[in-house]
Amino acid sequence: MLKNLTLLFASMILFIGTSLAQKSDFVVNEIQETMSQGQQTGLEILIPETQVKNIQSALSKWTKSNKGKFVSSKKSPEIFQDNVLLPSVSENTIDLYTTLTQQKNGVLLKTFVDLGGAFLSSSEHPQAFTAMEGELINFARNQYVAKVGQDVTTEEKNLSKLQSDFKKLQKDNESYHKDISKNQDNIQEQQLAIQKNQVDQKSKQDQIAIQQQILMEARQKNIAMGSVDKASQKLLDGQVKTEEKTLKTFQSQFKKLQKDYSNSIKSIEKSKSIIAQREQDIVKNEQDQKVKEQQIELQKQIVDAVKTKKAGIQ
Repeated sequence: MLKNLTLLFASMILFIGTSLAQKSDFVVNEIQETMSQGQQTGLEILIPETQVKNIQSALSKWTKSNKGKFVSSKKSPEIFQDNVLLPSVSENTIDLYTTLTQQKNGVLLKTFVDLGGAFLSSSEHPQAFTAMEGELINFARNQYVAKVGQDVTTEEKNLSKLQSDFKKLQKDNESYHKDISKNQDNIQEQQLAIQKNQVDQKSKQDQIAIQQQILMEARQKNIAMGSVDKASQKLLDGQVKTEEKTLKTFQSQFKKLQKDYSNSIKSIEKSKSIIAQREQDIVKNEQDQKVKEQQIELQKQIVDAVKTKKAGIQ
């Protein structure tokens, strides 16, 4: 299991490392395509590892921050950004027609910039085109940084969860040892109780035997006295009843001793069962701790790798 985990986490780190090794510069391509306003020149850029819904939300905020109006509809994939103010591109407000397409490696953003009578192109508006390239690169970089920043947060949460799981395993381990100690103490207590109980049972049996003899003599005396006056008979009958009551008390006490003896035996067996279970729990717990420790160390490497990835975004 440890080997499988090592391979899994190592492959994740390798994947992150591979993405770090790839060129992280953002490239804007000039395109010519048919859009809502006909065949026009536009720009496209890939925003790595992102989702359309997140980019669309960010694009809406970006549009509004530049004094523009963001118009989207489920009926059309094209987003209309009306009267956007980008001084580096144009002194006047501009309109943008943008599409966002989900791809395997991120979101492909295509935008066509209407300067007011003409669409932006590198041949006709070189300075403005370069400025627009910069705007798109900054936007894409910010979104990618935000995405990788979220990855950092996610991986740090994963690390925190693993560390929390490890602390719980340690706490469980301590609890298992306490259970063993507590039940070992109980076994010793019950063994002492059994020894005393056996002595008490023997003593109580002797008491019962003696009391049975006393009761028999009281009954024989009652019979031997024959016919006596009512007062004397009452005393004799009272003595018999008293001895009968005492015998019942001794017998009840003996039964309780027998029950206590049985309970002590059961308690010892239960404690032995708990100890055996906790010993198994400790073995598994220590194995789980080793696995969790390795997961933590590997997760730390993942966190560091993602942080390095974020720092390396250009």
